[in-house]
Amino acid sequence: MTVSNDLFLAILAMDSYNRGYGAGIQLDAAQTMIGTASLGIQSNSNENSPEFAAGFFAQSYSWNGQTVISYRGTDNYSALANANGASDILNGWTAGAAQTNSQTGLAMAFYSAVTGNTILEGPSA
Repeated sequence: MTVSNDLFLAILAMDSYNRGYGAGIQLDAAQTMIGTASLGIQSNSNENSPEFAAGFFAQSYSWNGQTVISYRGTDNYSALANANGASDILNGWTAGAAQTNSQTGLAMAFYSAVTGNTILEGPSA
């Protein structure tokens, strides 16, 4: 069976929920491939990290000569931080109103670390 590009990218997006802290499914830590994509950089999962404190997680992959980044979406909608990272309500939802927050800053920093490119915040002058 042939898997379309869109379906495989959706699989990589879902895979980020099974990596790092609060993983939905415990995967073999020695696994370096998912299908034909190889695992790349992962955001910091340490409970003392800014990423954990903000409820942020991202995973990069190398696939077909491209870099793919999967950002874990809203997975903690508790009003308070808990063992699975901080609240997305407090640290992420304001991005939907075009307000930067800890998660948007971490997402830009992760993108820059993975790609070597910089994202400029706000309108260009």
